[in-house]
Amino acid sequence: MKEPQSFEELMEYVTSTRFLLSLLVLAVASALLYVIKQYLIKKVAYTNKDDQHKNTFIGLMFNVMQYVVIIVSGMIIMRIHGISITSILAGLGIIATIVGLALQDTLKDIIAGINIYNNNFYKVGDMVRYNGQECDVKYFSARVTKFQALVTKSTFTVCNSQITSIEKIKDSKSLTFLFHFDDDEKKIEKAMTAAIEKVKAENKNMKSASYGGIWNITTDGVMYGIAYTAPAHKYTGVRSLLLKYCYEEFKKASLTPVFNKMMD
Repeated sequence: MKEPQSFEELMEYVTSTRFLLSLLVLAVASALLYVIKQYLIKKVAYTNKDDQHKNTFIGLMFNVMQYVVIIVSGMIIMRIHGISITSILAGLGIIATIVGLALQDTLKDIIAGINIYNNNFYKVGDMVRYNGQECDVKYFSARVTKFQALVTKSTFTVCNSQITSIEKIKDSKSLTFLFHFDDDEKKIEKAMTAAIEKVKAENKNMKSASYGGIWNITTDGVMYGIAYTAPAHKYTGVRSLLLKYCYEEFKKASLTPVFNKMMD
């Protein structure tokens, strides 16, 4: 293909069929990416806020689709301009090696991202412990994961290939109290059950809770427990409220837990 050498040749190229078709391909590719994003994010993700596993999959798939659309569009434009894709691919031995070396980190990130998703290491909305701090998973794609620290609220992004070890914080929690051997078990059960019902009525973040009965017997007394579930990033508030109402109910029933290192 001859390069434009003058203004007239440039204008002729701009008004040529090849140029207009190339613009059409770019316009269609841009529109396709926009439609995919709008449908996946607004029509699916925003209407399935509670399905974080699906939202994580959506982020990963859009990222992959984006690469596919860009690559296919580039190949079509080359064909429009008479560039032989077959001959280019046949002569890309050295270039492919160079590009492969340049993109090896990107490929590692993508492979790691697929591995994270397939093995359900975590998903958008999960609370995890990464590098010693508790974080909320805010965004996930084929290449990167964005976290928000629970305490500082600061956000940071990590390449997926760098995430070699991470702990997902479970929603299942427990709270235990140690009582004297001669304390009335029925009074303890009634007090703890009443506290649970008050928390359920006041804080919707506690998904479920139940009195667990005797959990252990030690030399210091009998340990009773409550099993409950709450989102990891809402756990502190639920636990504080549960402690508050347990304290009030114990006080009403004239119960005094044995506070030592074994509680909770």
